Amino acid sequence: MSNILKIICEYSGNLCDLQVPLKKTSPATGSAEPSSSSCVGSGREIVNVRNSDVFLGDYHFLIYIDVRLFKFRSYRRFDAKDIKNLMLFYNNKEHVLFLQLPCLPANEEEERRDNRKIRSNDKKSFNSIERPLDLGKLKRITDLCRIQLSDDNQDFVKLEAKFDYGFASKFHGKIRNFECDLKNISRIMEPSKASPLQRSIDRNIHEMRDFSREQYKLNFVELQVPDGHDNPALFNINFKDTTLTGDEENLLHNLTCKPEMMKMPKDFDQVEVDCGLISILLAICYDIRSTTNEANCESGWTRSILTPTLYYFEPFYRLRDVVISFYRRSLIYPLYRNYEFSRHCVEDCIQALQMHSEWLVKQLLITHELFNGSERAVFNYYYLDDYIRYITNVTVCPATHLQTLAYNLKNVLLDIFKKHLGLGLTDLESELLRELITDIHIASSNSEDESEDQEDGEGEADDAGTESCESEFCNSNESSDTEENSVIEKQMNELKL
Repeated sequence: MSNILKIICEYSGNLCDLQVPLKKTSPATGSAEPSSSSCVGSGREIVNVRNSDVFLGDYHFLIYIDVRLFKFRSYRRFDAKDIKNLMLFYNNKEHVLFLQLPCLPANEEEERRDNRKIRSNDKKSFNSIERPLDLGKLKRITDLCRIQLSDDNQDFVKLEAKFDYGFASKFHGKIRNFECDLKNISRIMEPSKASPLQRSIDRNIHEMRDFSREQYKLNFVELQVPDGHDNPALFNINFKDTTLTGDEENLLHNLTCKPEMMKMPKDFDQVEVDCGLISILLAICYDIRSTTNEANCESGWTRSILTPTLYYFEPFYRLRDVVISFYRRSLIYPLYRNYEFSRHCVEDCIQALQMHSEWLVKQLLITHELFNGSERAVFNYYYLDDYIRYITNVTVCPATHLQTLAYNLKNVLLDIFKKHLGLGLTDLESELLRELITDIHIASSNSEDESEDQEDGEGEADDAGTESCESEFCNSNESSDTEENSVIEKQMNELKL
């Protein structure tokens, strides 16, 4: 009996048979072929199997079932074009989902190469096959799927979309009407209709589309700081600034005054909650540093657009994914798009978590006020209200827990590099350095040409001066000879007389 949820795979001709265990007690039947699979998501149990979203790539199969995402990577290429209908069979006794995917006929040379790598059924050998997952190239096939929910020969039914969202994924159904147009503040209009996987894919596509190579180049060497502004990279945050204003005290009292308000949702996933908290705090640290702690009219926009948890209602289950998403968005949307500047913001967040819980409370209250009275008040209702209660609840979020988060975040930061962001920054920077070197060579060449021209000009002037002197000397001699001849002629005439 396996304690890890892993997809079981068997290849038969041009078909790939998959078994997806939905519970840790699910038995693994059949002989597993070399494959790579994983399961991420909430720690809650899967309740509604029909509530699913299915995506297929050349070598990747992803299915989000209720509260969990299952990923599978095949060494055979799937035939996505040949899929007209995909039948899913759910065994509700063994809690296993069965399905069959068509594969393209294997290329002999490719198959021999891959078989050599996986002949030993060694995981490292299989993972050495370069087939990275590109979310932007996945095909959504949910509408092509039908599922049978028991072994009693019931009819196949369509999959449905009833996904959770908000703090600890405690909200369901249609989003509350705040008399605002969500298109102005979010990319997800109906989060209950979009699986967390779909939200993540949408974010990835939008970020790749919005990334500006030229803007990144401008801020690569140094920050493009507007005239009259201090360099925000040199700013030091005052974490001792924890005194609440009267309005902030009233807001905190109103959010935490009743004991029932402080109760956490039943069976909530604290990893998901903590990841959402870090996502919000990273955006706050960026805004504070970029404005040198002088919030302006753009602060509400900055704190929301840099937080996928808010802007896409996207839950996270790994701190690494949170940090990568922050890096990407901070290099795409705000004013200062510099990798080291973003790194400073992560370090600010680590320092705040280590010893400044009161500062964190104050900043969440300030963010709440920035959102209040605008369309972003929707984020207060679905996230900020509960996060303020969470961080002030010493039972579930004591100072030691925040310090543990800081420790984990620091370890994650040490293990993330530019290549992990998927924006091609290393190649872009190499390209920029080549351009700078070329510009230096051109400038140096032009300087040498100007110097040579100046020397040639001085030489010509010297030659002209020499010729002028010689001409004057000759003219002087000629004038002198004429005067002498004139004197001689005068003397001869006098003798004749």
